[in-house]
Amino acid sequence: MTSQKPGLQVLPTLTQDQERKVSDLLLAVSPELEANPPLKSWCTQSTLARFLQARDWNASQAEQKLRGTLEWRRTYRPDAITWADIEPEAVTGKQFRLPVKDKEGRAVLLMRPRNENTKGAERQLKYLVYNLEAACRAADEAGVGKMTWLIDFEGYSYRNAPPVTLALKTLNILQGHYPERLGLSVCYHPPRLFQITWKATKPFIDPVTHKKIVFIDHQDTTSMPQHFHMESIEQCMGGSLTSEQAFNLQSYKAEMEAEDARRLEAAGRM
Repeated sequence: MTSQKPGLQVLPTLTQDQERKVSDLLLAVSPELEANPPLKSWCTQSTLARFLQARDWNASQAEQKLRGTLEWRRTYRPDAITWADIEPEAVTGKQFRLPVKDKEGRAVLLMRPRNENTKGAERQLKYLVYNLEAACRAADEAGVGKMTWLIDFEGYSYRNAPPVTLALKTLNILQGHYPERLGLSVCYHPPRLFQITWKATKPFIDPVTHKKIVFIDHQDTTSMPQHFHMESIEQCMGGSLTSEQAFNLQSYKAEMEAEDARRLEAAGRM
């Protein structure tokens, strides 16, 4: 039950009881999976184990949570989102997957709120989901299965701060539909203004998720190198890269369009 394809998804060693619960959960949702090939492809043994782990291996709670995500994926279709759907959101580099992993081998999703360029919450969320899916694929290919969020608060202001409602929707998507995917969230030099959003969202953050959130001040020169390869990090966070070196739109566009083409071809959608 715990065998995985090399280089793809790594499961911790499960007990016999946990293996049984994974098998039982798969059996419970099999009708939905058989009726929807994209869901069947997505719902791997690792996926099932993550949902069980997120509910402390309570089978009924895990099934309820998984069914909610299956319905969300069936209707929202995150696997079908392509670069063409979200390109206007991507042009400023406000959010993108770094080309290198962190020091734990996790895929890194970098967020730079100062580069916010749109107002439409729905497409902003679609862009977030597109990047979450991309980070998950990279995490699985690396054999780690988890991602790191790096939020650079340089230039954060009332003009680019997301509404609290959008922050809560982001939290709901991450906790509700990507359980056990977050390995670490680094908030770099958050200003006092961020406390408004933090106070509004903190009560809704799962205790396990809360423990993964780290705040690093710009005067702290030792914490960032513990987590990241600083030659791949922007100068404003103590790294070596200029903003232009950190994100090149045309290169990133070509990378993501090629990735879209490969996964859609594999899914038989091209």
